[in-house]
Amino acid sequence: MHISLAPGLAAALPLAAVIKAACVVWIAAKPPALFGPALFGETSPMSLYARLDALKERHALLEARIFDEDHRPQPDTETLSRLKIEKLQIKDEMERIRTSLH
Repeated sequence: MHISLAPGLAAALPLAAVIKAACVVWIAAKPPALFGPALFGETSPMSLYARLDALKERHALLEARIFDEDHRPQPDTETLSRLKIEKLQIKDEMERIRTSLH
């Protein structure tokens, strides 16, 4: 998986923050079936809550990236569109998880 940061953003973030963000993105990108009891066809509420938390963090990271890109002197509309689509997909998955928990 390739993770790219907005120009100049990598220099502004401490390495630990970049690594943590990369881990959150990697974990959130994995289907729930790769973790815990879901591997055997079971989905525990705890694993769903963990997945939901990871998705919330990823959603917040995307929101920050969208804000940064949108406030550049010449925003890249293709990048903005891609980020917004990804953010909506995450929002949809978070809603599916919330629905299954209730």
